[in-house]
Amino acid sequence: MNTRRILAAAALCVLAAEAAGEFHFTVTADMRSYHSSFDAVAQSINNDVGGPGAFHVSPGDIDGTIADNRAVIDARFGPSAVWYPLVGNHETETAADMTWVRDEYNSGNGARTPLKTYTNQDGPAGAVETTFSWDYGNAHFISLNEYYNGVSDVGTDGDVVPALYDWLAADLAANQRPFVFVFGHEPAYPENRHVGDSLDKYPARRDAFWALLEAQGVQAYFCGHTHYYSKHRNAGGTVWQFDAGNAGNGAIDDGLTYLDVVVGPTEARVNVYRDKPTGTFALADSVTVLGLVVPGDANGDGAVDVGDLGILGAHYGQSGVTWAEGDFTAEGNVDVGDLGVLGAHYGAGAGGSPVPEPASVLVLAVLATAVGRSRRRAPRG
Repeated sequence: MNTRRILAAAALCVLAAEAAGEFHFTVTADMRSYHSSFDAVAQSINNDVGGPGAFHVSPGDIDGTIADNRAVIDARFGPSAVWYPLVGNHETETAADMTWVRDEYNSGNGARTPLKTYTNQDGPAGAVETTFSWDYGNAHFISLNEYYNGVSDVGTDGDVVPALYDWLAADLAANQRPFVFVFGHEPAYPENRHVGDSLDKYPARRDAFWALLEAQGVQAYFCGHTHYYSKHRNAGGTVWQFDAGNAGNGAIDDGLTYLDVVVGPTEARVNVYRDKPTGTFALADSVTVLGLVVPGDANGDGAVDVGDLGILGAHYGQSGVTWAEGDFTAEGNVDVGDLGVLGAHYGAGAGGSPVPEPASVLVLAVLATAVGRSRRRAPRG
């Protein structure tokens, strides 16, 4: 069999497989009733990062009224834009706001596709519509209502109570995707404002919550509440906390902020855009986080399968390549060593088995044999 044909056939696997490519999503917090300021933020999202991306997330304090903030999204991003509005402390103060949030999940408030259409895990009893998770691409996303007390979704002042912790632990344990992003209104480690009355008000439960995120390989926790942008990572830890600042009150001395999160096969970039100090939005910070990848998983979808074999085959023998192109040994080229890594882990991840099926073994063997023969042939003079 001709080596070139084998590699071409392997490359076709890339087209056949539903490989997870790069995507982005955006985050704004605490816009409240400052609709004109939020409109300026949304306009910058369109102009500077190409729109909201796969979806837009707001970790709380979107009140006054929420429908008016949704109107900004409709005008700037389009009426079909997917927006995940989380519960903040101000939503819990107004029955109408909580009704809007619950109805957005259940019915799209009669105007959009219900959010529950996109989710794969409802929250615990008493917070079904305000705590949930969903998958997109190679990432898992979790929305937490930190005002849930185990019975009511407006029952506490900002905490990760045992019922919420247990639900989160079970959801994280079931996840098989390499990237995990968690959203909640209150910071675990606040700066500038609300120090001592955020999740840190209950330090033992805060610490247990953070230890769970670390243990389950969460890349980032996104929050708001303080109205100031900040980032935090514990010494020796891997989980980043990003306080998204505020996207409404432009009079605050920290200005307006939004986050654009770009997720690739093996790493994600959290890009921070702010309008201070110039009054014009610009990239102010960028943090790269690494996904928990399975060896041989070139496309970052959490499994080693025919799609990854196709990617490796398409780049076999090339140099100057990356993990996403089949260089699993970080040597800068794709060769038999990378094929060995893929073969050893074929079938691993995403509910698969580390032991390849006979047909898969045959494909790997044929590819390896064909490449080996082509290398042993002496060039014609």
